[in-house]
Amino acid sequence: MPFIQSSDPYDVCIVGSGAGGGMSAYVLARAGLKVLLLEAGEDWDAGRDGHMLTWNHESPRRGASTPERPFGEFDGCIGGWDIEGEPFVREEGTEWDWFRARMLGGRTNHWGRISLRMGPDDFRRKTLDGAGDDWPIGYDDLKPY
Repeated sequence: MPFIQSSDPYDVCIVGSGAGGGMSAYVLARAGLKVLLLEAGEDWDAGRDGHMLTWNHESPRRGASTPERPFGEFDGCIGGWDIEGEPFVREEGTEWDWFRARMLGGRTNHWGRISLRMGPDDFRRKTLDGAGDDWPIGYDDLKPY
């Protein structure tokens, strides 16, 4: 990816183009602010890398995986689980793999770019599991929407 040097000031800098960063950049830019969006993912070219939306018979290698694209062509990921220099990929001495999703769109690619509606128990995790905090609102507060 080319290094672009600019002396122009920005109103806001957002790190990461995932669901939060991408939408924040969109809303702020639409409001007239000059937004700088920084992305750790590689340069993504829709013509070259955008085969995830094609039919499998039109996709290179019929969507089969490669070392660089372990999930095949139907995934926006380049690099997969092993990203050189990434310290949070694997905890030493465990078999736990942590997928960092260093790609345009961030973790939205990891969960398929969909966000399912939360259920009543999702708002009460501390009460149910003892971890984290319960939400200050409940499912019934959002149910009409």
